[in-house]
Amino acid sequence: MHLSQSKIFLVCLLSFVAGVGTSSFVSVPFAYVYSALLVMVVLLVILWSHRRYRIMALWGVFFILGAARLILSQPDFDDSRHIASYNGQDIVVQGVVAQEPDVRLDHQKLTISVRSITQPPPDPLLSKGGGIITPNHPLTPSSPEEGEVSGRLLIKTELYPEYQYGDLLEVRCAIEAPEQIEDFAYDKYLARYDIYSVCWRGKLVVIEPGRGNPAMEGILWVKTRFMGTINSIISEPHAAFLSGLLVGARRGIPEYLLEAFNRTGTTHIIAISGSNITIIRAVIIGFLQFIGVSRKRAFWCISAGITVFVIMTGATASVVRAGIMGIFVLLARQLGRPSRATNALVFTAFLMLLANPKILVFDAGFQLSFLATVGLVYINPMLQKFTDRLPDLAGAKEALVTTLSAMVTTTPLILYQFGRLSIVAPLANILIIPAIPPTMALGFAAGVAGMASQTLGEIAAWPAWLFLEYMIRVAEG
Repeated sequence: MHLSQSKIFLVCLLSFVAGVGTSSFVSVPFAYVYSALLVMVVLLVILWSHRRYRIMALWGVFFILGAARLILSQPDFDDSRHIASYNGQDIVVQGVVAQEPDVRLDHQKLTISVRSITQPPPDPLLSKGGGIITPNHPLTPSSPEEGEVSGRLLIKTELYPEYQYGDLLEVRCAIEAPEQIEDFAYDKYLARYDIYSVCWRGKLVVIEPGRGNPAMEGILWVKTRFMGTINSIISEPHAAFLSGLLVGARRGIPEYLLEAFNRTGTTHIIAISGSNITIIRAVIIGFLQFIGVSRKRAFWCISAGITVFVIMTGATASVVRAGIMGIFVLLARQLGRPSRATNALVFTAFLMLLANPKILVFDAGFQLSFLATVGLVYINPMLQKFTDRLPDLAGAKEALVTTLSAMVTTTPLILYQFGRLSIVAPLANILIIPAIPPTMALGFAAGVAGMASQTLGEIAAWPAWLFLEYMIRVAEG
């Protein structure tokens, strides 16, 4: 077995990824995994002088490390210091709203970073079966430290009153473990965010606002201001649709329009992922090439554009990962050789899985970001060869080719994830996707102009409105 060091490194990383994936579907006690790791390390030492067997043992070590990393990411449900150990109980929770509230048409969901809990007096309204649930970990703390608990809690509550990121809340609720909803693994979906406890109804009281990260509060302020500007310069439902395209906000998008996107297999265009980053990158590259800036010199401009987009969407973990993947593509292009780009791509995925291994199987955003990057690294050069002789009007060709490159690799996953294999989906995507880059570029420019001047924003919004109207008609027709 004669492999270069770069290929050995690549297979080691892939073995780690395979270990994470296998452990996502096969539950194995950590004691067994730990024992297997010890055995593999011993074999590695014994076989060190034999190159072939040494390499195979090294791959085995990385595979087991991947499985171990996923297992270690799971909380100890028997540990009274984690909120999940109190599932099935009526408790009072104090915690901070850790993310921007997920506001829908008729409700809102809050992700709470729990700080402490106490056992409340009996409340028949929150009891189950006529009686209060007996706690597994009774809490009668004599000091705050005795009731300190960590973990995250998802709360579904009414649309009003509104809550903000950073609000310190006191919540009385009967919490429970999330469960699978029909064919949707809702429990696994929430686990990727380290959420193992949910509250579907409770009593919420704001104790103190402004307890979040100041930098994140500033980011969300910019996002809110930008969305408010969009709403003031463009009529509905176009404004809500544009907000979905630019920052992933679905609030205000009518149900009939969401159903139209779902029916035509185009819902993914308002789900922030690597595809959106791809479009942003394509628009900036096309514009810079149009004004004569070389691809290599454009690196910092594009990176800055992706960073601005990440900030405008609220800098959630999934968008940050997509942004990292987008910047990686720029580096991969500069590396030149496909083998180097492959190693860099897999290494980037390895680092992300090291930070959160649950995203491999249960985070569609990570999967779409990875596949979109694969399309840009491998499919884009092939499409560029076929379109060399075509004119590039104001960067439109670059934007279209880049978008199609990502579409080739992401479409199968999109059809699978969104659950509908519509016979019109391919045609609808072909008609809609080429319109997304100019729509996002024009919409973003109109929003920025509107933040400076209402009149200027309204004038700049007309071209964006025409593209939005076109995409809506295609989805509805």
